[in-house]
Amino acid sequence: MNNLHIKLIDEDYIKSRSSIMNSVENTFIRNNILIAQDLHLQDIIGTDLYDDIISEYESYFIDVDLGVSGITEADYVSEEYLTLVHNYIQPCVLYYTLYESVYDLYSKIANKSIVTQNSDNSTVVDESFMEKRKKDFLNKAEYYSKRLSNFLEDNYQTYPKYNSSGGNFSDIIPNNQAYLSNGWYLKKSGCRISKNNDLF
Repeated sequence: MNNLHIKLIDEDYIKSRSSIMNSVENTFIRNNILIAQDLHLQDIIGTDLYDDIISEYESYFIDVDLGVSGITEADYVSEEYLTLVHNYIQPCVLYYTLYESVYDLYSKIANKSIVTQNSDNSTVVDESFMEKRKKDFLNKAEYYSKRLSNFLEDNYQTYPKYNSSGGNFSDIIPNNQAYLSNGWYLKKSGCRISKNNDLF
């Protein structure tokens, strides 16, 4: 399915939990939420689980858009998925969205060139600071991606679709090593052999 219009977090979620100001236009963020989900989240949890979560949220958002009153996420999304999304997926997607948004917030593509964002009452940071900020967002995103992977490994029986991807060439198999570039290490007690014969 790979639905590219269902967002598991929204712009208000990002602004309330980050340093992005409320005055920032949502268009600078919106598309990067979908990129963060499709490129990063799907890589972490695999296509089967990703598509299953999105399908439950799609039914919810369809009725929200139709103006159905008195409905909540819990009416459409299973308790297991609500726990997974609220506690583990949303923080992860938040920081991958910030990571993907840095260049869009710093500059924009105009008719003839790429120009730097600026205003009369602000000073644009230099490129080295921007790169440090981008790296910081990536470090946090990878930390939360490892928390997410660990939770799914610990609860693989509750989330059987986590290890079911791979039946088609187009399927993305969960990448539980997506965190390795940032140096974070979350110690786990005990070990289990995953579908890919990796020890955890």
